[in-house]
Amino acid sequence: MADNGISTSALRKRSATMQNIDSVIETPRLILLRLTDTEEGSQHLQWFHEWWTDPVATSWSMHGACKSYEESREWMIDHVEKFDHLMYAIFEKPEISPSSSSTEAPTATKEINMNNPGKYIGKTGLRRQAISPVLPPPPPPSSHSSDASKPLNLRVIGYALFKSAWGKGYATEANTAMLETYAAYCAREKTGFLNYLEAGVDESNQGSRGVLGKLGFKPVGFKTEVEPVFLAGAWRHGGYWIYGRYI
Repeated sequence: MADNGISTSALRKRSATMQNIDSVIETPRLILLRLTDTEEGSQHLQWFHEWWTDPVATSWSMHGACKSYEESREWMIDHVEKFDHLMYAIFEKPEISPSSSSTEAPTATKEINMNNPGKYIGKTGLRRQAISPVLPPPPPPSSHSSDASKPLNLRVIGYALFKSAWGKGYATEANTAMLETYAAYCAREKTGFLNYLEAGVDESNQGSRGVLGKLGFKPVGFKTEVEPVFLAGAWRHGGYWIYGRYI
């Protein structure tokens, strides 16, 4: 039995049904493609490797940048198989050509080139956490009162963009769409869990904290840590903030 009350068999069943979630998500400016293929040479692995070897994009990651293609592949396998990580690569849609009709959608799903969907700008995802939350969640809102006795389905949100995509609102746009997709999946599948999301963020990472607020996350509390950690080019002392929200 996992610490949050979900049995191993239930976790396996839930992981298997995640194949029913949308693999392609569109927003007005972005395309999100789910990453699942860990085979050597796959396009999914290449995108994963590109992000995980970027020193700036990974600067707030406790894991840090990967140092080789082989390390990236092993790390992706862990994400898919061990963490049941719902991962999406984020792409900026190609610009509309001058000859395009003003009534045409910029990019219809059926026209997406899965190997070249646009400019690759980052990644986002929801990683399953089988152990308890870092900090106890607040009581569920009244809209979830009937689910309060259900076992907790805990996932941790993580996202980062390449530096060239900063300051355009892409993180909020991509994550809003992903969370809406995940919420629709949970409602459609009737998973039988109380769905809760958690995020950990350093106090000095104001950009990420701002995005979390726009996504409906609320501060839960400060997680104190004795040992400093090196993130984003500096030693961080004291701990980090935990944010949370229910789906």
